[in-house]
Parts: sequence; C-alpha cells; structure tokens
Amino acid sequence: MESSDDVQARVTDLELRFMKLERFTNELSDAVAQQQKTIDALAAQVRRLTQWTVDSEESPRAERPPHY
Repeated sequence: MESSDDVQARVTDLELRFMKLERFTNELSDAVAQQQKTIDALAAQVRRLTQWTVDSEESPRAERPPHY
C-alpha cells in the first residue's frame, strides 16, 4: 500500500502536469485566434482586390500591353 507521502507526491505531480497543459492549451488557443484574424483580414483583402479588378476601368485586365 502506498504511503500518504507517495500519494501526495503523485497528486502534486499531476497538478503540475495539469497546470502546464492548461497553460499550453491557452497559448495554443491564442495562436489559433491570431491566425484566424490574419486569415480573415487576408480574405477580405482578396475580396476587395477581386472586386476592384472586376469593376474598375483601371484594372490590370482592362489595360492593353504596351506591344499592342
């Protein structure tokens, strides 16, 4: 049978492991949230650029190359 000191040491070890995992999970969550913000900003920029090239008379698609 385990002594109370052994049990206490195991509980302490488990608590430390849990705290490290919790901290890592929070850091990972923050990183994923930041990446999603970046993805959203880039997607919005692509939409704006796509709309600009479709609607604009000055779009690169509307210009003729210099050799024409």
